[in-house]
Order: sequence, then C-alpha cells, then structure tokens
Amino acid sequence: MSSETTEIKNKPVNMTHTYHQVHDDLEQQKYAGSYGWDNATYMAIAEVRENVDLKKIHSDKRLKDNEYYVPSLKKLIDHPTTQKRWDGIATFDPKGLTANTPTIAATTSKLNIPELKDLERDGTIVNKDGSVNTVKIAIYYAWNLPELSKRLNMTEDQMRNTLYKYSGDKKLLDPEIKVYLPPVGGMTIYTFGNLEKILDKSTNIAVRVHDSCNGSDVFGTDICTCRPYLMFALKNAIECAQEGGVGIIIYFRKEGRSLGEITKFRVYNARKNQVGGDRAEKYFFHTENIAGIRDARFQTMMPDGLLYLGISRIDYLYSMSNEKYDALVGAGITIQQRVPLPDRYVPKGAFVELHAKIASGYHTEDIQSEECVSEIRKLKTVRIQCYRVKARAEKDKLCYFTYHPENIKKAVEVTVECTDKFYPGLKDIQMHSRFRHFDEEQMTLLKQKWTSQNIDTTEQIRRLVDLATVSVLLDAGAGKDWQYVSKEGKVQGRSEGLAVASFEMFVDGLFSSDKAVKTRVNSLGLMNVTEQELTNGFQVTKLNTIVGLKGRTKLLQDLGKALEDHKEFFGYEVQRPGNVVDYLLKMAKNKKVSLEILWNTIIKGLERVWPENLSGVNRGDVWCYQPLKIKGQIGSDIIPFHKLSQWLCLSWLEPLKLLDIEITDLHLLTCLAEYRNGGLLIDTGILQLRKKEDGERAWDVGSQLIVEWRAMTVAVMDNVADEVRKHYKKTEQELTLANILEGGTWRAGRLTAERLRGHEKRPPIKIRSDGTVF
Repeated sequence: MSSETTEIKNKPVNMTHTYHQVHDDLEQQKYAGSYGWDNATYMAIAEVRENVDLKKIHSDKRLKDNEYYVPSLKKLIDHPTTQKRWDGIATFDPKGLTANTPTIAATTSKLNIPELKDLERDGTIVNKDGSVNTVKIAIYYAWNLPELSKRLNMTEDQMRNTLYKYSGDKKLLDPEIKVYLPPVGGMTIYTFGNLEKILDKSTNIAVRVHDSCNGSDVFGTDICTCRPYLMFALKNAIECAQEGGVGIIIYFRKEGRSLGEITKFRVYNARKNQVGGDRAEKYFFHTENIAGIRDARFQTMMPDGLLYLGISRIDYLYSMSNEKYDALVGAGITIQQRVPLPDRYVPKGAFVELHAKIASGYHTEDIQSEECVSEIRKLKTVRIQCYRVKARAEKDKLCYFTYHPENIKKAVEVTVECTDKFYPGLKDIQMHSRFRHFDEEQMTLLKQKWTSQNIDTTEQIRRLVDLATVSVLLDAGAGKDWQYVSKEGKVQGRSEGLAVASFEMFVDGLFSSDKAVKTRVNSLGLMNVTEQELTNGFQVTKLNTIVGLKGRTKLLQDLGKALEDHKEFFGYEVQRPGNVVDYLLKMAKNKKVSLEILWNTIIKGLERVWPENLSGVNRGDVWCYQPLKIKGQIGSDIIPFHKLSQWLCLSWLEPLKLLDIEITDLHLLTCLAEYRNGGLLIDTGILQLRKKEDGERAWDVGSQLIVEWRAMTVAVMDNVADEVRKHYKKTEQELTLANILEGGTWRAGRLTAERLRGHEKRPPIKIRSDGTVF
C-alpha cells in the first residue's frame, strides 16, 4: 500500500475472525437472516405452494458434485496470491463458489448493448456480430459482523442492535452468531479478458464500481449520469481487455444511494418543483431533508468484490466519487488514473447533479473555465504544481518514490563530467534544442543553398522555425526497434534518427503545398500529409517499426489546422510556423520581447495540436495527480508539464536569437519532464521506487507513478542546476537551465542509462508512448 493510504480514515483492520470462520458457519447453517436474501420471502411462499423443502435442496452436497465452474475464474481464485487478499473481505464468503450452500456463482455470457456496437470486432473479446464475451460473477452478502463493525467504526453491539431494530431478527443479538445474510441484493461482477492475467503484475486493469439506478440504467432517464457513465466505462473496460488487459465492472444493487426508489422520486419532485427550479446548491439538501441522511451506501464495504479477484492495483478507475476512491485506497488498492465522465456523455438534465457532486469533492478534470485554462497554460504553473509534489516528497509522502536529496551531488557530478567532456571550459555551450540533433554538415549546406538563392536572413529564420516545428512535434519516443538510414548512409535511432528523418522530409518538400518552394512548411502541406507518406518518410517496415505513427500523422494534420485557426500569429496570406517571426517583430518594444509573448503563440496558437481531455479542452501535456486535490478547488490536482511545447520553445529560440531583438524572461522555462532527465534522478538514487516491481512493468504517461516522477524531475532539476552553477561559478544568466540541460542533464541521463542497462539505453521506468508525449 502506498504511503498515501495512511491518510485515509476507515482503514481495514487485521482480521481476527477470518473468512474461514464465515465459510464454516455458513456450511453449518449458523447465521442470522435468510438464505435467498431479498428473494427469501418469495421462496418461502413458493416452498409451501410447491410442497418442497428448499433449505434441504439448497444445501444438498450432491448438487455440488456436478457443478460447472468457469475455469479461468476457478484458477484465479484458487491461486495463493489471490487468496492473500481475502483477509480484507468482511461482507461475503469468498469460498462461496464451491460451498455446499453457494453464495457465489459465475457463468459466461454475451452482451448485446447498442452503445457498444462500434467496438472493434476482434473475434475474441468482441464477436463478429458485435456481441461482447464476458464472465459474470454473482455474489450474495454474508456479513462478518465482528469485522464489519470494526470497518464501519462501530462497536459490535451497536451494529447488532441497530440491525435487530430494523429486521426484528433475534439471532442478531446472539454473540455466537457471527454471520448475517442481509435482506438486500448483492453484486454482479462483469469481467472482460482473461481473468488469469490479473495474476500478472504487468496487466492493465480497468474498473468501474457502479451503484444501480433503474431509471437511468434500464430506462434511460436524463436526470442523472448513471447509464452514460456505465456505458462509457463498459466500452473502455472492453477496449482495455482487447489490448491485453482486464476490464471489470461491478454492479451493486444500491438503488438511490441505498435509500430506494420511493425516496429518490420524492427527492426528484422536491428538486424540480422548488422555487428557482433544480439547482446544484440544493441537490443534497433535499435528500437529507426527505431521507434524513445524504447517503446510505458506506463505500468502505465496496472494495470486497475486487479483493475477491486479488486486485491490488487499478490502472484506470472510471469513477468520480471521492468516497469510492478513498474506500479503494483504504483497502490497499493503488489507483493510477481516475477517468471522469466526459461532458459530451452527460445528459442535459444531469448537469445539476454533476456540478453538485463536484462541489462536494467528486473528482473532475473539467477545466473549461477561462480561469482554469489560463492557469494551466502559464509556465509558472508548471513549477508551482511540481513544487507542491516536491513538498510532499520532503515529508516522505510520495506514493511511489522515496526522495533522497543527499544524492543530488551524484547527479551534479555526472552532469559536470558530461559537460566538461562535450563542452570543455563551457566553450560554445549551446542551449538544449532540436538543432543539436540535426547533422551539422547538412544544416550548413542547406543554409548555403538558401544564401545562394538570395533568400534573406529573416526568411531563413522563418524556414528554420518551420523546420524546428515539424521536427519537434515528431520527436516523441520512436521505440527501441526503429532506426533510420540517412541519405549519407548513417544509421541512427531514437531522437537523433527522428531528427534526421524529419530534416530529410522537410528538404524533400513533404510539408509544403508549394512544390516550387520545398523547404518551407505551411498549413495546406501539413493537412495533406498521409500516414503512408510518413511510413515512407520514416522508413517503416514490418521489421523496422515505429511507435505512434498514426498519432504523429494526426498531430501534423492538426498542426495545419491550428495554423489556420490563428492567423494573427502565423500569417493571413500563407499560414506557416515561421510567420511567428513577423509577429514577434511587431510585438517588440525597444527591441525587446518577453518570452511570455512567444510562449502564448505556442500554448494558445498550437492548442488544436494536443489531444482533447475528457471535458473537451485541448490541454496537451497536462495530467492529474490525486494527492494534490484540495476539496472544492477545481484544478488543484492538475499538473501541467508542457514538455513538447517547451522543447519547441527552446528550438524556436535558437534561430530567433539571430533577429535584432532580445527575448527576455528565459528563466520561466523549466526542465523538460522527460525520461532522460527523470532517468538521471532515479539512476543516481535521488528518487527510489518504493516497490521494486514497479520498475518491471510499463506505465501509461497519465499514471500517478509517471506524473509523480515527472513532477519531481522538474522540481529537483532546479536544485541540480543551482549546484552545477556553483561548481562553475556562473550566474543563471551566464549558464541558463537550457545550457545545463544540453551540457548536461539530458546527455548524462542517456549515458548513465547506457552504462547501467546496455546499448538499448532504456530509461529506468518503462513507459507506454502514443507518439505525442515522451
């Protein structure tokens, strides 16, 4: 369990009366309540009418001898690793699948749901007719009274007395009766993918824990988000399974927050007919006024279904509920990413509910407000949020790493060693930019060609900005298997190979719609780029594969659209990145222009380039880190990194220095939050994984582990830079962060990775890249 869980109340306690005793009591018919649960009274009447002894039939061992068990589930639950999680279960008998009196059953099934009709029909998870294969598990409750009372912070007597008050079952007052079969519906777990993969720690797991809502789930009423969120989560859980992971939906029968439909409908009437109409600030008031309480679900009881499957980590949690999140973390389940419901899925009548829940602490990444969008675009916000993470590190409150500032000196030593080797005496030390990756001879020949064609200096700068733009935006991780052979026959991979490939595509005119002027980039040229042209341009074959080719193609096409969206930055006649030169000359005062003006052309002007977040905002390299959340402050847990945007800014700055203007405020730029700088921190021991196994699997860029790592990279590299300057006796103006990165930390990160992990030079943390971030 991460250190973060120590702050959560209602932590599960060590079991003293284990599930073995619950199972044994059930086998001996020693319990309060009725076998049959919410159907028991119907069964009682049926027993009389049919003249049979149902209790005898239900406990007949002969029936068990011919019972069929789904093999994948049976293998999973029989595994010792899975059963280690069972000591945390207090609401049912985890051995109920094979009990003489069953409390768990599972079967295979096919789902046919209209909202899922567009899923890829792979023939394994999704059949050719569009139906979806699932293993579904029905679980009925058998409450372990002593242990459940501890979990709910009640005395056992309090629990027994209040349950007796509402049920009249005198067995509840007998301390020898440890198990209660409550007259409520249980849960059904729908699973997608091979359940045995849960035992593999590298398996991605997507989960939604969903409380029933008959009106929305079945009949599609529009006053809440229940069915839309269920369908959204189902789709993503199935797609997770199609990608080799496991998807899990747990459906709890807790109608109306366990207050029932009558209470729910009365609340609906009160909300709709109040003076001023339905509104968020009165949402919870009406429930409390009518029912006396806001919620009767007690989410601390909820994680048991996941513990039954041996779940200790959720990669994608499809829930905005803070109560559910706290309960899962409190049960020792780590959560990597929380995925809120996109606004486009929210029915018009449900926004009141949604906004009320967000105001009460529900998770959201809805940053559409002008204030939120403005804040995450600012460079200073990168440091502010990353320094908040570092503050947690200094109190040993990181979730996935421990922080060892005493090892900063090691990072400084390797950075200085690297700088002295490549820039002895700091002679001609350059800023970290894309131009370091181009072949110097090729660049010189290209500039000489432009000069021979009487192309003036300003236009040459425009073209260099054009080149830098496409090359930077194509500079996300290519993968270890890809290599590029230049026209001179030089073989290169990774960032340098991408640089040479993009340079040669630029020279060949791939990004220009004007074939008479090939070495230029314009909007029409970009929008017409095809995936096949990039396949050819990057020399991609079955044996020479590259990561994220489709994403790179879309990114370039979106860049073309972005240029046309912002003619004020990129030109009114022909839209091209290089026209930012003219914009800066126009904005300069006394031959000076702030970096913030240049940054605005990137972060606002190229907004369309970045993928939308779930609320429809193109926010780019911006992620959620749950521990920073401040209740009621939307955006408090959002951390912007803007890695590619800052890389682009640095790469623009190099040719822009040739203009007769000074660009000020360069101190606003931060360390690039990427795996070379971040890898240096891990490889020198500044950051150490709390769990060794976390270094053995691959992580999505939005996972909490990666976000934590990147935030610490930004913050700690400022300390490293300060110490490097002290070594060289230089000021921040004399030795900028961009110089130190180039000299420097980025290069040292790569060389250290090669020394520790061989020619692959892979980072210490494995990352899944979509071709647009790392």
